[in-house]
Amino acid sequence: MSRPVQPKNVQLRERSSLREFDYEIPTRIVGGPNVIARLPAELARYGVRKPLVITDAGIRSAGVLDVVLAALPGGRDSVAVFDAIESDPTTDSVDAAARMIHDGGHDVVVALGGGSPLDAAKAAAAVAVSGRPVLDLVGPEKVDVAPLTVFAVPTTAGTGSEVTRFCVLSDPASQRKVSISSMRVIPRLALLDPELTTGLPAGITAATGFDALAHAVESYGSVWNNPISEGHARHAVTLIGTHLRDAVHDPTNRQARMGMLAASCIAELAANSTRLGLAHALAVPLGAAHKIPHGVAVAHMLPEMCAFNERAEPGRYAELARCLDPGADRLADAVRTLRSDVGLTTRLRDWDVGEADFKPIVEIALGSDNTQANPRIAGESELTDLLRAAL
Repeated sequence: MSRPVQPKNVQLRERSSLREFDYEIPTRIVGGPNVIARLPAELARYGVRKPLVITDAGIRSAGVLDVVLAALPGGRDSVAVFDAIESDPTTDSVDAAARMIHDGGHDVVVALGGGSPLDAAKAAAAVAVSGRPVLDLVGPEKVDVAPLTVFAVPTTAGTGSEVTRFCVLSDPASQRKVSISSMRVIPRLALLDPELTTGLPAGITAATGFDALAHAVESYGSVWNNPISEGHARHAVTLIGTHLRDAVHDPTNRQARMGMLAASCIAELAANSTRLGLAHALAVPLGAAHKIPHGVAVAHMLPEMCAFNERAEPGRYAELARCLDPGADRLADAVRTLRSDVGLTTRLRDWDVGEADFKPIVEIALGSDNTQANPRIAGESELTDLLRAAL
């Protein structure tokens, strides 16, 4: 069989179906309406007695924390809570949570919230056992002692942090993003309960949903993907195409909420072993520099990345386009349509981003392994063009 002709001026990384892969997931995943009621039985199953709930103030004020506390043995008044996790969690708050775990003699962490509380809780569980400050654990596989058991209860459908080996944090001292990457920090149990997401505002539902979509699309495109991750990625894209619009426009639709929780989790079951692509490589520094919510930054960059990549692998991306929308031929167009339908209509310029801001963002993106995983090779000029297209 002849190989497809590669378009001119397109540099494609080699993709091999014989590349060795290593897929591991230690998390037990339980999903469905009101599965939070199973929490006492799960504590007993794993032999833990003194939980610490780690969350943020928004989860408390929204009343979601009360639902979880009511399900725990002894009720609201007998369970310790650390709710000082910021929307952009810091190493300082992780160290503080770890001290509370240690001083209180807690034997399990219940991580409740979106990606920020989940990442912070995973990191705190590792710090509490290691006895070392969180910055000592930053980097790949620096967690050399098994952390405290973590039960993860996501309240958004986007990050998939309940099944990932990453804890993304901010270091106030250096004013930079840092990341713990270790298989040891992956939660033991994930409870996916759509009842805990029905109160999520439409804008947050849309933005987090696009983060999940990007995880799936970029994992599918990654040259480090594998047959297991590819199957997960395709199914996650199908679920998002089926459910995201309904979850945004009908917040109490439990089927749509469950579909998006499943999609978010499955997308990270794919991406955990493959890394991502250019959308995340650019969105992370964009968000950090211009205070753009992560899912919104990803939504700006995802269709531009799809257009860039599908020029190199048109057949492959056409298959994924039909997962998102059975009538679509081009993934970039299907992504743009979905983005508009769920109300993500801003441009980068609406966040005070201009061409003068591109250079430092591109420099950071060039150093990201997400750029190295992308199927089409991109240098400084290509990344700059992607930002310009989203402006």
